[in-house]
Amino acid sequence: MVVRRNKSRQPVAGPERPALTPLQQALLEEANRKVTIGSDGQQQEVSIDQVVSRKLLQMAANGSVHALSNAVNEINAAQRLQRQQIDEDVDFGRRFKEHQQGLLDQATNNCDAADTVLPHPDDIHAIIGKGYQIRGPADEAELKTIKTNCALRDVLILHATLEERIGGAKPDPDCHPTEEPFAGATAMILAHVMNIGLPERFAKSDTDLTRDLMHHGRMTKRQLLKEAHRAWAAIGRPKARGWTLPPYQETLARLEQCASVCADLAHTVKTGKHTSDREIAAEIMKVF
Repeated sequence: MVVRRNKSRQPVAGPERPALTPLQQALLEEANRKVTIGSDGQQQEVSIDQVVSRKLLQMAANGSVHALSNAVNEINAAQRLQRQQIDEDVDFGRRFKEHQQGLLDQATNNCDAADTVLPHPDDIHAIIGKGYQIRGPADEAELKTIKTNCALRDVLILHATLEERIGGAKPDPDCHPTEEPFAGATAMILAHVMNIGLPERFAKSDTDLTRDLMHHGRMTKRQLLKEAHRAWAAIGRPKARGWTLPPYQETLARLEQCASVCADLAHTVKTGKHTSDREIAAEIMKVF
């Protein structure tokens, strides 16, 4: 299957726009930095350019404002250039979306699969004042990963129904109250985590999830056992019939630990300590 790629992702030829100088970039970043100041007896969080503006007005009332005026002029020039770049990015996002929509319409007319057009036009979002974003797969590898995660989510929804039908957690022999909310809770929380991590076009709404549960709920226990066994095998994770997931509280603790590990990984990836997908996956799997 051939993926049609966008051939016009470079801006159209024209006058070369000026780029931010290192000084302008540094000034812009510093101007946007938030600081806390005392004003009228209260603590306020303001940006540096607001502080400079206040100081400028104070010094203007007292006399010379030459130094601050130069700084403000540089900041204003950088902000104008940044707004221009953002506006151009928004315009490019719109044109890119239109281009991909044309490819999708052509593929549909030729009876080709919609997946041959990546990124999908519905995944391209032009955001006024920010630029554009692609919230979905940009190539076949990303699409394959997302489809795998969609399949796992759907299997977990089916498995939640099965566990509810099989019954709740085993009773505590010492009659201590259990913290397990309901049978199938582990599968449902994992399905929810998988679902919210998917791009908008692939995620299911609460109505969709409820409809799936109601559909599975009409099956007999025997059908659920058969379908769950087949579904796990279909995604390459075969399980024995009647297999159940770990208890809810144990899973919740692992998810919280995983979230902490992911936050640390984000920092190490940013600093370049971890650079490969295999290293990142190995760190996450240590939690499980």
